[in-house]
Amino acid sequence: MQPPSLRPSANICTRPSPGKGRGVFTTRRIGVGQIIETAPVLVVPKKDVALITESFLGHYLFHTDNKKHLVIGLGFASLINHGENANAEFLISTESIIVRARRTIPSGTEVTIDYGWRAEEWALVGVGFPPPA
Repeated sequence: MQPPSLRPSANICTRPSPGKGRGVFTTRRIGVGQIIETAPVLVVPKKDVALITESFLGHYLFHTDNKKHLVIGLGFASLINHGENANAEFLISTESIIVRARRTIPSGTEVTIDYGWRAEEWALVGVGFPPPA
């Protein structure tokens, strides 16, 4: 299988996100189903999972789609904020995190993902439930 092309996207940038710190925003209109970014990942060795989970990096761990591995997303993938009505989704493998538009995203709009976290998980990062939209 050919590894995906891992190039920074010219279609997104980071900037302040009200109530969330920093966020990822579109620099042009993104169509439904369009790939926003293909970000490289670091596969976390099983022997290091507990150590990383207990550190601040634990908030940046992703399960691969097959649930067999944990990865840390590089690029913009780890900077995308939660949104209840998310406009994007992740496809996660040991090669990359693909961020894809779930619907058309206008230029200048924050890219969001539904993290799928429970109230207890939000509490661990110091956020009340429900989290800011």
